[in-house]
Amino acid sequence: MHSPAVREHALQLVRSGLNDCEVARRTGISRTTIRDWRRPRYRPRGPVRSPCPRCWSPSLHMSFEPEDYAELLGLYLGDGHVVQLARTCRFRLFLDSRHTEIVLQSRALLRRCFPHHAVGTVLGHEGRMTVLSVHSSHMCCVFPQHGPGMKHTRAIRLEAWQKTLVGRAPWHLLKGLIRSDGCSFMNRTGPYEYLSYGFSNHSTDIIDLFCETCDALGLEYRRYARAVRINRRSSVARLEAKIGVKR
Repeated sequence: MHSPAVREHALQLVRSGLNDCEVARRTGISRTTIRDWRRPRYRPRGPVRSPCPRCWSPSLHMSFEPEDYAELLGLYLGDGHVVQLARTCRFRLFLDSRHTEIVLQSRALLRRCFPHHAVGTVLGHEGRMTVLSVHSSHMCCVFPQHGPGMKHTRAIRLEAWQKTLVGRAPWHLLKGLIRSDGCSFMNRTGPYEYLSYGFSNHSTDIIDLFCETCDALGLEYRRYARAVRINRRSSVARLEAKIGVKR
């Protein structure tokens, strides 16, 4: 299967006035494929299928607006886990049950991103943990950072298509990261009391990603070995306005 970019390039040549044979010669794609792209002769049956953003094979519709994907990626990098099963992949998100709003909104986020897949909910640790799960054969493509062992034991690098989506919705990436491995708290220093944000993770790569996103947004922070603190009033005010407080 050809990627959308390849198909769009071929169609641009078609629109420029070239015939099917010439487009096929320039692109290396068969003439019959060019013909079908020029004049589609069929309509797909059943649920709408769209190409996977990584392997390009057709899958049950996965809806990834930049804002939704960026937030989901942040949640995954903090508290998510992907495992390859015999015939599919399973994504699980481990959340603190005390943060009921985050649990509800994360479940709604998964339903938006995977509208044709059931979202499972299981309670663990005597109800203190809520585990949300989704099964999809393309889950390992959606989160190519998955792998054996804990995240801090392997390199975490975003692929080009992920960088494009995250670059269009950096606030939502921070939202997912803070909702998973971050916090908002009242910082008390003598007679002063003010809101602050924090983020911690054992992975240096994930800490780097958090700081790079803050730099891109002009947020001031203080970095430590495994944590980041945001205390400056102007930066805190922007975070509060854009992503709210963690509750």
